Amino acid sequence: MTPRLALPSVARCALPLTLAITLAATGACADRSGQAAEAADPVPQYGGTLVIAGPNDLELMNSLVSAEAWTSEFLSFALFMPLIRYGPDLDFEPYLAERWDVAGDTAVVFHLRRDVRWHDGVPTTAYDVLFTYERARDPRTGSTIGHYFEHWTHAEVLDSFTIRFGFRPHGDPLASWPFAPIMPRHLLDTIPPERLRQAAFNKQPVGNGPFRFASARANDRWVFEANPDFPEALGGRPYLDRVIWRTIPDNAAQVVELMAGTADLILGPRAEQLRDLDARPGIRAIVRPARNYTFIGWNGADPRFADVRVRRALAMAIDRERLIQNRAGYGELASGPISPHHWAYDPAISPLPFDTAAARALLAEAGFIDRDGDGRLEDPSGNDFAFSLKTAAGNAFQRDMAELIRSDLAAIGVTVTARPTEFNTLIGDLSSNPKRFEAVLMGWNSDFRINLHELYHSSALGGPYQIAAYSNPELDTLLDRAAATVDREAARPLWRRVQEILRDEQPWTYLYYAPNLYAIRERVQGVEMDLRGAFVNLPRWWLADAAAPSSADSVRP
Repeated sequence: MTPRLALPSVARCALPLTLAITLAATGACADRSGQAAEAADPVPQYGGTLVIAGPNDLELMNSLVSAEAWTSEFLSFALFMPLIRYGPDLDFEPYLAERWDVAGDTAVVFHLRRDVRWHDGVPTTAYDVLFTYERARDPRTGSTIGHYFEHWTHAEVLDSFTIRFGFRPHGDPLASWPFAPIMPRHLLDTIPPERLRQAAFNKQPVGNGPFRFASARANDRWVFEANPDFPEALGGRPYLDRVIWRTIPDNAAQVVELMAGTADLILGPRAEQLRDLDARPGIRAIVRPARNYTFIGWNGADPRFADVRVRRALAMAIDRERLIQNRAGYGELASGPISPHHWAYDPAISPLPFDTAAARALLAEAGFIDRDGDGRLEDPSGNDFAFSLKTAAGNAFQRDMAELIRSDLAAIGVTVTARPTEFNTLIGDLSSNPKRFEAVLMGWNSDFRINLHELYHSSALGGPYQIAAYSNPELDTLLDRAAATVDREAARPLWRRVQEILRDEQPWTYLYYAPNLYAIRERVQGVEMDLRGAFVNLPRWWLADAAAPSSADSVRP
């Protein structure tokens, strides 16, 4: 198992990733004098308001249809409860299910807690679990968690608090459930599956977790309040009275809010700002090991990007090390979609090299050469090789990254135009059928359970995540075999070959794996951030000055 990686909440940390991970694993962090700083154990306080400055609006507060990463964290760690969750050592822990019994490698019985209620007072039961499972698997829902259950075959409610599932043998079968918060049947079962994405519930959710929904204003803020009835056995009422998510896409504006004390946590500080922010009184930096990778997705429905030579050439023409340096060195080159934290990751599979000469040769082989001597490549019909690269609007870091990529590709004669796009519109462009983009710069958060079917398998063509329109029969077979292989040692060579194919064929161009960077006010205590997520223990965060009014408390809905 991967050790817990969490930076202590009371120490200042602005460290290279390798050092941050080493110190995090030992529970210490270097102070400015170079000595180990040990945290005291102050007594947590109840009360106060935590304000988070996020880069985009939260999206569709419903685990069946949500795809946005921060929304997923609120779904799993704040508003709702999955049956089980990952513990600090990445072992499974009970949550909504107080225990479970695994019958060989084909079935599991979950026994639910009897003291969990929806925030409207209705008990949470096995019928809610069955509803969530069935809606997730229904293709009409277009669920973002449906692929977790592709090997599950049936479900049976044994009583109101007991449910049995059957499944075909496959690796890590329980790994699906921590990412599948249960939804309330009594509020959603009258909505047709194909209409769940438009349900009013998604903007006014009724959960059963430690926080409950209070209010929301589109593209402005979400407000959540402590649930006073959350079971004591699971930690009881959160320390914080309320959590406010403010949508502030502009990085500079986030920093201003943090320094003014009207935001307590910013989620997107620029890497080069991190040490400066960490040096300021009352603010500390956090470097969190993550499951992220950044990539360029190519729309394979475009004939240019359907050619593997073109995709390889574009990847080899981008100086990916320079991109990492643009993050002040936080990150490492990526070879594929399986991140280094995972047991199946193969470090022997090196990324494609940065080689502009080889890139030019591949493009020439594919028919793109400078036919008129203007320094730009043209196809056989004389059309410039030019395309747009979509990015999330308002994200200054992505804007800078896109400029570096544009510059690199211009050096080999390819013209790139950055197209900043409002985040929800961008997600719609990627998930539509047909897709409405040529290339996109994105970050992806990989699961603990490898599931690449929705991204690259031929059976997912036309689906919301198969943005590359990519098909490879050998890869299809490998993905099917690897997913059905229970023994990890037997699965390793299958996953190794999967990684080789994706590295060589570049349906997406994998740029780098990167830690998450944050800046937070010192008044926020009890913070644990690790591979599970930034908000994994949000109910246990507390404010050192909770009893006193603060600037953040003045930020009301």
